[in-house]
Amino acid sequence: MKAWQYLVTVVLGAACLILAIVVIKTGKSNQGLQGELQQQQAVLQQLQAEINNTQRVMQMGNNILQDMVIVAARSDKMHKLLANNGYNIQFQAAPPAAANGTSTSKKGGTP
Repeated sequence: MKAWQYLVTVVLGAACLILAIVVIKTGKSNQGLQGELQQQQAVLQQLQAEINNTQRVMQMGNNILQDMVIVAARSDKMHKLLANNGYNIQFQAAPPAAANGTSTSKKGGTP
């Protein structure tokens, strides 16, 4: 083996060793970043679960409030309870039923 071939082989071997060390360090750094990312994802999943739970509770609260309004139409106590908690409910009178099942409104034009 000639001297220049030996020198090229040693330089290439050293370059491979240096690149291997760089790859190992980069891999360890990536593992650390993956760990941090997994922790952040766990926190986000927990927050999303809390948001979903809050939405379900709000929907239940709205449904209960609607039922309370229906009861308030028949119960003065419920109406007062809702008013005391800031829900001012006003009921509209039902429109009068048309005689003989015909409509009292006219649509444009004459027959």
